[in-house]
Amino acid sequence: MDIMTRERPLTRQEKLKIVSSLLKQALPDEFCEAFSDLRLLVGDDSLMCQEAASLCALHNKLYFTPVMRKECEVLLTRHNELEEKHFLDSQRQVSFKFDHMRKEASEFQAHPQEDEKGEAWRRALYEGLKAYVSSHYTGGICSVFIKDTAIRKILIACIAGRLHRPSAFWNGLWKSEWTFTLTPTSTFTQVAGTIMVQAHYFEDGNIHLTVCKDVAESLPVTTETQTSQDFVKLLEQADNQFQNGLMEEYQRMSNTHLKAFRRQLPITHNTIDWGKIVTAKIVAAPAVQ
Repeated sequence: MDIMTRERPLTRQEKLKIVSSLLKQALPDEFCEAFSDLRLLVGDDSLMCQEAASLCALHNKLYFTPVMRKECEVLLTRHNELEEKHFLDSQRQVSFKFDHMRKEASEFQAHPQEDEKGEAWRRALYEGLKAYVSSHYTGGICSVFIKDTAIRKILIACIAGRLHRPSAFWNGLWKSEWTFTLTPTSTFTQVAGTIMVQAHYFEDGNIHLTVCKDVAESLPVTTETQTSQDFVKLLEQADNQFQNGLMEEYQRMSNTHLKAFRRQLPITHNTIDWGKIVTAKIVAAPAVQ
């Protein structure tokens, strides 16, 4: 590529492609910050707004953005999207419109479930999952959805626990999605799950961690309550194994990659107590004659 080619101004379409690519990489709960920074750099509001709404919607569904209102408490996912900008809270049995950029819910309407048998399974799974999430996830939210076909019922459980601390220069998300099917003759079913953890630390630097794990396990199908209990045990075991693996990997990284980022400690491997040094009495040495 010659100099003239490299120095030519970007076309509007090229700018749009770059902006879209960067916004798709925005980390959980950081879409607005990324949008604002790019808006200042690009200096073209019409271009920025051209793709912002659709990319923000994709971001909110990908990272299970929670909607917490008196009318509903649900995660935004692709599984409960009824139509563009409209979602379903299966537990409260209401639908609503969601403004992705403003993160505002409105136009709440009753949306009762027609399949009573399927709803009994969904509700039992939700109650068991909610108890687990409440005791294991700080600020965690779960949602359970059901999709009914002519020959089977598909249950989808989504979990998200997030901590957003911009004043402390970090934020993190632990989310998982679990799916299994039920048929009239089911005695066992296969559970497929994906656990994802993302962490971002950005004080005097930028460290971003993304870890994913796929899980496949067999689950016995009995009653709604017993199957729900067995599912939660399966999920808890997978979470614990994943967390233990993360801690082991973090320990290895602390002794290698992360160690290289830190200022080396003295040979004693103890931090210096600067308070004692500042307050220590200074003894003047006699002058050399």
